[in-house]
Amino acid sequence: MSHRGGFSRACLFGAVLAVWAGFSGKALASDPLPGDAIGLPPDINIGLYYNEFVGSGTFAPAHGSNITSHTKLSIDVNILRYVRTFELGGLTAGAQVVVPYEAFLSPAKVGGASLSTQSGFTQPLLGVFLFPVNDDADGRSVATGAWIFPPVSSFNKNYVVNPSNDTTTYELEAGFHQILFGDPKGSNLALEGWDEVYFFSNNKKDLYGPVPATYREQPSDEVRIYLPYVVNPAVGLFVAPGYFQSFGGKQTEALHAPAAALAPFGLTTVEDTGNRTQISELRFAAGMFLSPTLQVMGVGEYDVAGHGGFLTRSLQLRLAKFF
Repeated sequence: MSHRGGFSRACLFGAVLAVWAGFSGKALASDPLPGDAIGLPPDINIGLYYNEFVGSGTFAPAHGSNITSHTKLSIDVNILRYVRTFELGGLTAGAQVVVPYEAFLSPAKVGGASLSTQSGFTQPLLGVFLFPVNDDADGRSVATGAWIFPPVSSFNKNYVVNPSNDTTTYELEAGFHQILFGDPKGSNLALEGWDEVYFFSNNKKDLYGPVPATYREQPSDEVRIYLPYVVNPAVGLFVAPGYFQSFGGKQTEALHAPAAALAPFGLTTVEDTGNRTQISELRFAAGMFLSPTLQVMGVGEYDVAGHGGFLTRSLQLRLAKFF
């Protein structure tokens, strides 16, 4: 969320990853990165820019073997973010807004079948956060937050792959940071964990083929574990291996047509799209301060397993300016 000290300031909240509706496997995420559970003082402004390249050559269906032949996904994600901290009841709190833009760099394909793509703005993210625990002496902190993603985006129901699902999304998150070994103000090894729960409204502007339909997504959960190690506290240099796991998020379409009319086409009134938000992913992050107020961070992510979405590989660059 926000930070204090050399390493903590190097890692604010993490990137916000957009999704491609129906084929992602990852939920719309505020995606905390290592160090995000450490609080900053109040009255701090942070402007952030993210650039992430996402690629895939594998699609993992909910059932059956992975599809690798003639499968491709390539996306460039650009994100602007503003964070403001303040004091609330003696605790550090804050608010933030995130605006992502997603551009498909090449046609998306699964098993040789081309998927129509729609580049554009994903849903903006509006969030608030609070640090109920922030103990510098023991290197212990707890962060909580809530987000809402209103259905304002470049969504177009005529495209298979979209920048968003165009549903109102609600997220609750909690994280902790605990130093295991070392000096909180010097080199140290810490354990950081996050849990995020997502709830989704229905999308009533969808189509299932030519049939009007209501898109529905079940709640999903995401867990992140990091082991950040501060190598050089003087410049905030750190490295952090991590692991990500998502659960749930089954996606269905409720077809608005009589069952008798759908039966000849092998359809029912509720169709399982086969898409889920179930991904197992390895991560590695590193960063440092280029000046007292400018930080750079790089993040690599590698999906090792999934059900109902592309298995992606991504590289991300983040710049953070504190003022």
